[in-house]
Amino acid sequence: MNATIEARFSQGAPWQIGIITSDPPTQAAATGTTSSFSIPTQFRGDQLATMEAKYADGSPAGPANWTSYKEFWATFQPDYAANTIILKPEFFAEVNDGRVTLTFHFWSGTKITYYITKSGANVTGSTT
Repeated sequence: MNATIEARFSQGAPWQIGIITSDPPTQAAATGTTSSFSIPTQFRGDQLATMEAKYADGSPAGPANWTSYKEFWATFQPDYAANTIILKPEFFAEVNDGRVTLTFHFWSGTKITYYITKSGANVTGSTT
């Protein structure tokens, strides 16, 4: 948060309004396993809102396969201090081998497309 302003009204408590500025986040290639995979992410002041996961045919990938939106903290989570987004084993437990398109949605409105390829317990990821 870059600044806070306070709104005061004739009644009730003052409202604290946080001002956040950011540049578009960036991501880099990664390799790992289904038990330990993190996507290098420079958040650059932005915050992660959600993640979508889809197979090449457009069908949802991973747990809760009735939706492409995956469960925050249960299947993925940001680690702002480490500049990574962690994809958890629970996510990979229900992902088929092959390529999956991830779309990361940030609070600024920025969307980043990232591709992972799972082959058994091995995972690779890239922005192309």
